[in-house]
Amino acid sequence: MSAPRVLRIFSDLHFRDGRSEVHDLAALGPLLAGVDEVVLNGDTLDTQIPALRAHTQEVRAFFAGAGPKVTFLSGNHDPDISEVAELELAEGRVWVTHGDVLFDLVAPWSHLRGEFRRRLAALGAGLSAEERARVETRLRLNRRACHGLPETLDLSSRALGMRVRWLLRAFGSPMSIWWMLQAWREAPRRAAELARAQRPRARVVVLGHTHFPGVWRVRGGAGEPEIVVINTGTFARPFGGAFVELAGDQVRVVRIVRCGGRFEPGRVVARLELVS
Repeated sequence: MSAPRVLRIFSDLHFRDGRSEVHDLAALGPLLAGVDEVVLNGDTLDTQIPALRAHTQEVRAFFAGAGPKVTFLSGNHDPDISEVAELELAEGRVWVTHGDVLFDLVAPWSHLRGEFRRRLAALGAGLSAEERARVETRLRLNRRACHGLPETLDLSSRALGMRVRWLLRAFGSPMSIWWMLQAWREAPRRAAELARAQRPRARVVVLGHTHFPGVWRVRGGAGEPEIVVINTGTFARPFGGAFVELAGDQVRVVRIVRCGGRFEPGRVVARLELVS
């Protein structure tokens, strides 16, 4: 019997972003060794900022030549990198999407919260509540709302002053901190409820977006399946990230470690077996 194909899911590389640790794609090489397929689950880079958008072809060329088949899923920072915003794997038992679909305002902790509210209200005008609640509609509106967002900081800069300015903008408001903590707390439950309602075959949901890695088992009510929600985190401090590996019916969650300037698989933090 031949070995099962190995697929790995990564999220939130934020390539060349001043806050990301990924500024040399070759450093990802050890994470791709022996892999048949790779899914990049959104925010691979920020295509809405000219200095970062200029690296789009570099990213595409690297993954095209790396060996594994690659699928790009769009996120809120790269809404135009792909027309695909979600993916169902293993006969629908694994649902992969960036994670912004869980939130009414895309990224409610963002300083652009008000802008998201205005844009989504205009884009959704005339749609019924039932239509607006559909995953496909929410993802479509979110992607459109993320095009051409205003940005006053040079997020490609790694200068200390720029990082300080970003931190002050991101966390200078107590409400921003509250919304972020609330998102971290509520995301697993929201993901499980959305999967049960609209992706009923899913037993595992893989997300990024909030930059808060973890594995949560979310129990349902009577007769409802347990949903395992995995957030792969990000390639940035302070929490770092992990990848999800799917091989047949086996799912592993593996921490990513940086060693000698390269990213490598670290310890296995969870092992799951897919069930129907």
